[in-house]
Amino acid sequence: MVLSVAIEGDEQSGRDGPTTQNPSEPDPPKSPVDVVVQISPSKGGVVYGCFLLLGLGTLLPWNFFITAQTYWDFKFRNTSHTNETMSEPTELQRLYTPMQVCFSQIPNFVFLFINALFSHKLPQRLRLLVSLTLMIILFALTTILTQINTDDWQKGFFILTILIIILINSSGAIFQCGLFGVAGMFPEKYMTAVVAGQALGGVFASGARIVSLSVGAKDENAAFIYFMIAVVVMILTLTAYLYMSKTEFYNHYTNCQAPEKDKSGPPAGRTVAEQIETFKDIWPIGLSVCGVFAVTLGAFPALCVKIISHSEDDKWANVYFQPVVTFLLFNVGDYIGRQGAGFLMWPQRGSKILYIMVLLRVVFIPLFLLCNHNPNSAIPTVFGHDAWYVVFMLLFSLSNGYCSSLCMMYGPKMVSEDKAEVASSMMAAMLGLGLLTGGLSSFAFALIG
Repeated sequence: MVLSVAIEGDEQSGRDGPTTQNPSEPDPPKSPVDVVVQISPSKGGVVYGCFLLLGLGTLLPWNFFITAQTYWDFKFRNTSHTNETMSEPTELQRLYTPMQVCFSQIPNFVFLFINALFSHKLPQRLRLLVSLTLMIILFALTTILTQINTDDWQKGFFILTILIIILINSSGAIFQCGLFGVAGMFPEKYMTAVVAGQALGGVFASGARIVSLSVGAKDENAAFIYFMIAVVVMILTLTAYLYMSKTEFYNHYTNCQAPEKDKSGPPAGRTVAEQIETFKDIWPIGLSVCGVFAVTLGAFPALCVKIISHSEDDKWANVYFQPVVTFLLFNVGDYIGRQGAGFLMWPQRGSKILYIMVLLRVVFIPLFLLCNHNPNSAIPTVFGHDAWYVVFMLLFSLSNGYCSSLCMMYGPKMVSEDKAEVASSMMAAMLGLGLLTGGLSSFAFALIG
């Protein structure tokens, strides 16, 4: 079992497999395969599980902030109305979702880009630990704020929330880029664990929100439980990284690609000329992952949260429709798509079919615009029944997970082994560019819808 993992890693990285040795010859230096064989068979699975949990942690802030829509609506409600259902949405309620998307993705892209260029100047372990610790502190602050009455300073609370979003996503970008760089040193299935963990984080956030709503607690108390869960999970994520980084399996893959200490100058692949050459090798697949998330963030969540249920059941339409169909279904489909990409690995690396699949996803934006939405909108409702929205959301989420996962797996394998971390960081930056593009365009799509 362990031997097969080691051979897979060598084949994916372009190294030769083990060769037969004459017993009379002196023992050669240990090869990567020999080293891994001496490790306990369970270690690879444990490291895989840690990567899965770390992937979950990268997007947990984003998932928890966008999923708690009813909590933010409560915080930014019109406090002069005793019957909230009769009041029109306030300016802060209308602004929150698109601004949350934009102020999440602008710092996310900036720090992903900076990290891709200058990450070698700071130790990888330091970047991961500091960024993850900051995310935990900011999540804890958000949890405390759920128990503070902010009705008298809603605008101040709005500004404070946006500042927290900027800081937590900046930290998340540094953590995400560092994690992709580490996963790029391992066989492809470990990158699959990271991207699957990201989708699993969305499923977890959506499920936690539905449970918090179902207990019937007040908005602020449900939000306290909800964000406290996030704090606990982030602490577990930090623990998982500390444990994983000490395993022999982890150190084998990271050390065999570490730069030599006696060399001066930047590590392999870090000069400007080498970075340009690396980007030339990966730009088609990098542009593809950018396109995937540009479409996804253009529609989700800013446009999708405006779609309303056709059902006459008030509890389903007003309480569960958005958490279940928009958030839970999206994240479940995204997770299945990412896991499916790891099993199928089709289309193969370099195939133009993948690029066509990415391009075709643009069709989802007009489809969502034609679903059941504000009756006062100039755009007619063509797909009014809930079933249409469910089908579109399922295809939208599956294609997002499948295409993005393939892109992130293929990118680091399109360059030589010593440049895999650089390529992974560049892929993360291109992913961030897609998120930023989609986040900015979501303003326009939300206004149209």
